[in-house]
Amino acid sequence: MTMDRRQLLAGLGLAGAGAGLASAQPEHLPRIAEVPVRPLEAQIARLIVMGFVGADPGGEGADAMVRHLEERSIGGVLMLRHNARERDPALALAARLRAASADAWLAIDQEGGVVQRLNAEMGFTRIPRATELTMRGLEAGAELFAVAARELADAGFNMNLAPIADLYDPANDAIGQYGRAYGPDPDSVATWCAAFIEAFEAQGVACAIKHFPGHGRSRGDSHDGYVDISDTWTFEEAAPFGQLMRSGHAHLMMGAHLINRRLEPDGLPVTLSRRVLHGLLRQVMGYEGVVITDDLDMGAIRHHYTREQAVIGALKAGNDLLLISNSANPDPDLPANVQRWVMAAIERGELSQERITQANQRLDALEGHVRG
Repeated sequence: MTMDRRQLLAGLGLAGAGAGLASAQPEHLPRIAEVPVRPLEAQIARLIVMGFVGADPGGEGADAMVRHLEERSIGGVLMLRHNARERDPALALAARLRAASADAWLAIDQEGGVVQRLNAEMGFTRIPRATELTMRGLEAGAELFAVAARELADAGFNMNLAPIADLYDPANDAIGQYGRAYGPDPDSVATWCAAFIEAFEAQGVACAIKHFPGHGRSRGDSHDGYVDISDTWTFEEAAPFGQLMRSGHAHLMMGAHLINRRLEPDGLPVTLSRRVLHGLLRQVMGYEGVVITDDLDMGAIRHHYTREQAVIGALKAGNDLLLISNSANPDPDLPANVQRWVMAAIERGELSQERITQANQRLDALEGHVRG
């Protein structure tokens, strides 16, 4: 069952903001003083944030990523746990990648708890799981976030795939059971996420708020396969995201690989749903920032779509950055293939060049904000 605009606004607690949101034009580009003129191929490359296999800073995987960065065939690099096993090699790897391209994104999950890639065993400050941290109080949490942000920036990273704006539910397989959410109350969750974002942005690190429109009450884990939240999701789960937008903290948003037939009757996952990312997030809620996919190699996408289908579908839906770990089935030619797929989609009219330019302009605005 789908909902009309009035129902969406009322469910999100935005009924009084209808006039302001109605004027939001998601196809309008962010207002930027000067927009660089880039060839289409360069614009496409800039949308790719790609992972690789290997933890050796002098290994083949690192060599390939350095070439991609130097050739500007990608816009950034994703480092996961298998790339950061020990402190010295991880720091050396990050330093080599950063040296290859000073302005590329270097992304990592430094959320806290079970999702902290640069962890205490490697000599980094431990960020407790969110449920534990909330018991210490917001002031102590903000101080810890400031320390963690300095450490991450000093290590060379400028994108943190965090914080979690999902609501806490202990029965949830992906978020709740690991204590990754800051609580069940939307106001409290938004407050904690705002403190997290302020600390990291102060160090020039962009924060990807996840997982829109809410993963906290789902049953199942999208790392493994499809998760349908049609019967468990409520508008309350989107409220923290909306509050972060209205408070000026939302500049980078990550959608979820979740199915919600109440919002997307065709059963597409949020990552590939224009109804959710364009209709709800941009048109209804008025979001103007960058949207990044969750990893397109996760089971929910990988088991049902080819990489080409996932890439083109994600861009058509309204994503601006494509996050691809490239580890489940490594493709050494992934950047070239993405170029080929996108150019072919543009040529056959499935995807517009304006959509690519739009994503680039949003990235310009994000870079200007965090690097300001």
